[in-house]
Formats: sequence, C-alpha cells, structure tokens
Amino acid sequence: MKTPEEVETEMQALGWWYQHFQFPNGVRTGTGKEPGYDAQARWKLIDSYVPIDLKGKTVLDMGGNSGFFSIQMKLRGAERCVLVDPFIEFIKQAEFAARQFNVRLELVNDDAHTYCLTTEERFDYVLFLGLLYHLKYPGLVLDRLAEMTKQRIFVQSNIIGTVPARYPEKCDYERSDDTLLEDPSFPKLFFIENLYNADPTNWWLPNFTGFEAMVRSAGLKIINRPHPHVIVAEPDTYFGKVVLPKLVFPRYGKKRGAIFPGSQEYDLSLWQELIRRSKEADR
Repeated sequence: MKTPEEVETEMQALGWWYQHFQFPNGVRTGTGKEPGYDAQARWKLIDSYVPIDLKGKTVLDMGGNSGFFSIQMKLRGAERCVLVDPFIEFIKQAEFAARQFNVRLELVNDDAHTYCLTTEERFDYVLFLGLLYHLKYPGLVLDRLAEMTKQRIFVQSNIIGTVPARYPEKCDYERSDDTLLEDPSFPKLFFIENLYNADPTNWWLPNFTGFEAMVRSAGLKIINRPHPHVIVAEPDTYFGKVVLPKLVFPRYGKKRGAIFPGSQEYDLSLWQELIRRSKEADR
C-alpha cells in the first residue's frame, strides 16, 4: 500500500487532470474549479438513472477521459467497462485512477469515429458524456452509439442558448418557412470552423431543442433531461447496421492544429498552460 503522499506525487506526475475527484485514500485530482470540473457533481445528474446493481452488465464509456464515470459503473458491479479516449495522457490517468479504486477497466486509445465504425460490439449501458461537440461528425457517432446501446445511454453536451419556448412543428418544412427555420427555438447545430474556448477539438454546438432532436433522430427515446446539457435515453427504434468489408475515413483537423483521427498527444504548450491554470485555481 502506498502512502497518500506517494499517490499524490504519482498523480501530479501525470499532469493536468480535467476530471476532479477523490481517491479512496483521500487524495484529490483537483478542487473542481476550471480548467477542470467536479466529476462527482456531474455524476449526481445521472446517478438515479443508473441501477445500483450492474452485475453482469457491460458498459462503453466513449471519450472517458481519466475514468471517473467508468469507475462508478465498475463500483456498481459492471462486468466489463470499455473506456475509449484518443488522448494517451487521459488513458494513462484512467489506468492510474482505476488502480486506486482496485477496479479493472478496458482502456482503448482510439478516436470515437473510428472505434464506432470498426466494432460490431453492443453494450448494455453507454456513456457519451462531454464528447458530442468535440466530434467532426457527431451525428454519425451518435447513430452508431444508439445502435450499440442495449438498455440505456447517457448523453451530455454543451449547448448554445437558453431553454426556449416551443417552436411550431411541422411534418414537412417548405422553402417559404425561412422565418420558422430562423426562430431561435428551432432545432439547430452550430458549426465552429475556428477555435472555440481555445480548443481545436470543438466542432459543433447544438441549441436546446437541437440536442433533443439529434438524440431522437438516432432512434432513441428520451427518458429524462435532468439538466439542459444532459439527456437520459433508451433504444426506441432499432435501425440496425450495415457491415462493409472496408472502411476509408478522412483525416481532418483545424488549421495549424492536430490531425485526427488516431491516437493523440496534447500540444505540450497547451498542456503546460492547463497545469499552470489548475495550480492557480487550486490556491
């Protein structure tokens, strides 16, 4: 058994932690202040929608970062939990965090797009938290995750705007409906060509109604929305899948930024800046 001081030293050596939470020995990855966040507070939003006993169940944590949510599922007895993240730094943190809780995670260092498009596996529960807006092709990944979900999926995304009034819904919109389509309440997905919040992986932001519309269009039934940014859903219409012998996927990225998909390493200057900001916030 390592002392809390030894664990803290190892944790600090792993750099900046986005997910802030506490290990069983009392050591914390951060205080919950930006540029990180309090993972326990976000877990509480979906806690009551996750069965207390997950014995025999399988879980996919897409974009799982340093593993907090995967660990919670394992602590409830999940048989398997596959965590997928493209950044090697977060995979190393998740491996370290899992050891502190004495649980085993299956860690996959891969891009969400290519992972979803190269596996036929399905899972009882899927965690899709804080990733949708980081994807160049979010609808594609959401559709695949919907097909991969057997029982329940948890989706979290940043959104643009506030909770709107209901918009006039039609079964068939016409070219003359420009006023309706421009209504702030109408479902929309905003494309971000350049940086957003200094992050080159921010690509799309839905508005309040657009977020729900995307989830429904993937064949999912919305069970609840415990927070404007969080949707709990279950399979409603199963569209199935088509399996082809070969996948050709385009590389993509923002100007002067990293190229995706594939295993990624954080830009060193950005990583160091995040460490500096975290230390300032924790004082």
